[in-house]
Amino acid sequence: MADSQIDAQGEAQADSRAAARRRTIAVIDGNSLMHRAFHAIRQPMNAPDGRATNALFGFFNMFIKLVESFDPDGVICAFDKGKPQVRIDMLPQYKAQRPPMDPALHEQFPMVKDLLRALDVPVVECPGWEGDDILGTLARRGEAAGYDMLLFTGDRDMYQLATERVKIVATKKGVSDVSIMTPESVDDLYHGITPELVPDFYGLKGDSSDNIPGVPGIGPKKAAALIVQYGNLDEVIAHADEVKGKMGENLRAHIDDALLSRKVATILTNAPIELELSDAKFPTFDPETVVEAFSALGFTGMTRRLVRLGGAEMPASARQATNQLEVPEPLEGDAAQAALGEAVLSKQWVAAELQKPQKKKGQQSLFDEEPPRVLWLASGQKLMRLVGDEAVDAALALLVREGLLVGGDVKALLHELFPMDSAQPAKVEATELDPARLFDVAIAGYLLDSDSGAFSVAELYANPTLCAGVMPEATDELPAAALDVCAALQLVEPLSRRLGAEGAKDLFRNVEMPLLVVLLQMERCGLYADAAKMAEQSAELGTEIEGMVSSIHEQAGEKFNLDSPQQLSHVLFDVMGLPTQGLKKTKKGFYSTNAKILGDLARDYEVVQQVLEYRERAKIKSTYLDALPALIRSDHRVHTTLNQTVAATGRLSSSEPNLQNIPTRSQLGHRVRTAFTVPEGSVFLACDYSQIELRLLAHLSGDEHLVAAFNEGADFHAATAARVFGVPVEEVTPQLRSRAKAVNFGIVYGQQAYGLATSLKIGRAEAQGMIDRYFEAYPGVRQFLDASIEFARKTGFAITMYGRRRQIKDIKASNFQLRSFAERTAMNHPMQGTAADIIKIAMIRVADRLREEGLRSKLVLQIHDELDFEVPVDEVETLSELVRETMEGVADLRVPLLADVSYGSNWAEAK
Repeated sequence: MADSQIDAQGEAQADSRAAARRRTIAVIDGNSLMHRAFHAIRQPMNAPDGRATNALFGFFNMFIKLVESFDPDGVICAFDKGKPQVRIDMLPQYKAQRPPMDPALHEQFPMVKDLLRALDVPVVECPGWEGDDILGTLARRGEAAGYDMLLFTGDRDMYQLATERVKIVATKKGVSDVSIMTPESVDDLYHGITPELVPDFYGLKGDSSDNIPGVPGIGPKKAAALIVQYGNLDEVIAHADEVKGKMGENLRAHIDDALLSRKVATILTNAPIELELSDAKFPTFDPETVVEAFSALGFTGMTRRLVRLGGAEMPASARQATNQLEVPEPLEGDAAQAALGEAVLSKQWVAAELQKPQKKKGQQSLFDEEPPRVLWLASGQKLMRLVGDEAVDAALALLVREGLLVGGDVKALLHELFPMDSAQPAKVEATELDPARLFDVAIAGYLLDSDSGAFSVAELYANPTLCAGVMPEATDELPAAALDVCAALQLVEPLSRRLGAEGAKDLFRNVEMPLLVVLLQMERCGLYADAAKMAEQSAELGTEIEGMVSSIHEQAGEKFNLDSPQQLSHVLFDVMGLPTQGLKKTKKGFYSTNAKILGDLARDYEVVQQVLEYRERAKIKSTYLDALPALIRSDHRVHTTLNQTVAATGRLSSSEPNLQNIPTRSQLGHRVRTAFTVPEGSVFLACDYSQIELRLLAHLSGDEHLVAAFNEGADFHAATAARVFGVPVEEVTPQLRSRAKAVNFGIVYGQQAYGLATSLKIGRAEAQGMIDRYFEAYPGVRQFLDASIEFARKTGFAITMYGRRRQIKDIKASNFQLRSFAERTAMNHPMQGTAADIIKIAMIRVADRLREEGLRSKLVLQIHDELDFEVPVDEVETLSELVRETMEGVADLRVPLLADVSYGSNWAEAK
């Protein structure tokens, strides 16, 4: 072996031994992570003593993920201490524009430090210095001492610290999505800006969040391009005379600002820190101390996870305080069937979930049959596993007929017995589906906080306001489906308790669970669809689209991809020279071609109007005419899924496919609806509420003039126009009526002057004047809306006539946009949410009457305030009266609740 090879091998071995000895220290930017956690977790969370804990919950969830993912040998947490005087001395206006910290976040900072100390994690603060500088100082010290350093932060200016030994764990979204920034990834992100050039980069572009000025008119792309071209900021300044145009003028005029901005943006690495890195070790905490500290805040599930990080078991004294999922040993085959019968007959709750188990690696060939259906069930202290179609169907049927069924998606489970495709036989009768014996945990969770979106069994089980439980890891022997059924069963009690405490039990029991059964039958029925008609329309539309594309290409003078926003932008603004004043560029550097921008341009440019028409046709063709025929099942029908836990307002949504989104006022949408027909001898009948949200506004506000306008039976929008514009009702023009209509509906949704001005294409002052006159005409409305906002401020939620709450988390936010959106939600939820409740109650009552009177008519779809039916011709008159009477009789309001009926040979003709 050559000497050079021996030397190289020796060096490699030495490097390997050094790497084996090298310790990893994680340093957390406490301020950055606390702010991100606070804004990521908007759900109100409080300790038993009432203190806010949402930021703490997010912070320590991320802390646990950090330790589990990177397994550091030590953890340190840095915080700002007082004013950032070190940088204020450089730049007096540094961070001066920032609003005061939200009080709910402020009170959590002392708590997070106490909890870190309970975990024996060093907390480092230096008066006048920022946490960034503490991270920078520790990073350089650690690197020099041979440590690998992980800097955990959400601040991009920290990327300047990245080296081979120092990596930045950067939070990208909330506190759960992270990326590992190395010198290479920083270079990639900033297109040639290496870590050591990051301060130069900030010197040019500045940082508005910290009040660092930079050079006016130079954004990140231009800053990066200049630095890459000349090498660094000093060279950019040296060649400032070569930079042309306004950018060059600004650069030459703001050289001092650029140099000062670089200085302020440079992370300092000489903070006076006394901590020795060798003292940073993790985990070294006392489990009893951690349990006491975290359990006191109600973090029972998190407590167990933290203790487990230290390789310890929960102290015996604390095991009852944490909510660990109880999972009994599973029974299989005949033993499971016997146990199920015993559980059902004794009327215990039974949770159930299906799964198709994956075969272990090497066991499956191309010729294997579909894995068998498996049903996991839990009842009391029994966990059961049934395999195969016969056993699964028998068990589910027994549960439906005699048991109390719990699940994370009960409707999907029931479709195993009541298939979507109505050509397949149902294994139970619809009359056997008793909503009183159903408990859907996702719907229960949705009623408690419809905005959270966290309604899976696992998410609800981990929710600190419910269980804050710990789900064991899934295994081959005990898969996620088995764990879910156990957790679902254990969720019933806390969910029921919370529903009762928040006044939502009646909604759950008397509206949502009965509605689940109605939706199940609607989904099985589906809508009769004509595939041939869809194919014919698709071909026609394809021809139209080809002609439009040719015309647009001819006007542009070149061929390009209309579906590419970048190419379309280039053609419209660079090639054809359309005006760009007031338009902003996208992150990729081209002018946006979104619908609003094109809509504004379309008034003056025919080619833009053609682009919009092309987009509408292309979307209709691909989304509906080309996609829907593949979804027609063997019963010749399209079956949508109607969701109870998607729209935060309380309304139902439609998916796979979404039939609620077919345009209603568009001629193209009308054409698509003609393909939804009915069998021979039937008609398609629609019945929808007339102006229900405006009528609810009249009822809830009690405004005498608004109530009178509806009770007089006149044209409500014309009546509003007469009052708002001060003209006799007989002199109201179509334009005035249209404007009054926009104000009427805008008020319901909390629309402000800007929104009204945009929708009517008028000046903001004129729009504000219309809103002011509206409130003068209907003063009770203003009082009601103001009272709705104040109610939300005091309680943290808005509520409907039927008790449906919507949490208004940002009603006290310091951020104007967040607070404004929260106020609009507080104003419109009483109307919008009540309308959702009313249509749901109507669906339940209509379905009951169809069954009671033995009618063959079927409820097939619900869209917002409209119910759609497939009706035998000989039942049209009977059903029309039945549906109208039932829908109008749901609520007793100060004003009439009216429903309009229409019908035709297909969906389009019915409307």
